[in-house]
Amino acid sequence: MKKSIFAFVFCMCFVGSAYARQYIKTTYSPLSQQKCLEYKSMLGLKFCPVDGDHLAGAALACGHISNLPTKDELQQLAQYVYHKRTSDTTIYGDRDEYIMDEFGLWENDSHIYFWIGEEAKDGVGGYVRMFALKGSIPYYAPRDGSGYVSHALGKVNYGDTKYIVTDPEHDSNLYGYPNEDVLVTVCYK
Repeated sequence: MKKSIFAFVFCMCFVGSAYARQYIKTTYSPLSQQKCLEYKSMLGLKFCPVDGDHLAGAALACGHISNLPTKDELQQLAQYVYHKRTSDTTIYGDRDEYIMDEFGLWENDSHIYFWIGEEAKDGVGGYVRMFALKGSIPYYAPRDGSGYVSHALGKVNYGDTKYIVTDPEHDSNLYGYPNEDVLVTVCYK
């Protein structure tokens, strides 16, 4: 199959869905609480808890929170990318870089996080799915960029990837502020 066929289209048909979804990877910037409140109804959000709201920023980049994939859709994508047909939410195995590239989702990074289009009931969090070199796991993530997972939002590099990290405590965006210039998510096209 020609590479260009998949480069712009991600079709959920491969997992037996009754419908096809097309996705595009996009960058986003966290929204201030004021901007979140201003765009809240337009973006379909229930909460605007903090400044630096990553989920609100991802929703704005996609045009609406419903334009972000569901947890089930990202689970199905993970099953395909890791060649695992399992009901387990955590998937272990090697990430198929060719598939990620064909779908236009590849990054030269060992960990990539995509937002799920769902606000947490606590009003301060949301959910992401990590696509790492050796597996895929869903996580709860505070929307303000605090905590282990939120400091990893976007693309994170370990070992032999684009940005080699020799001292994770000082050289990785797992510590301190998120690396805002590499925040990515996927949206419905």
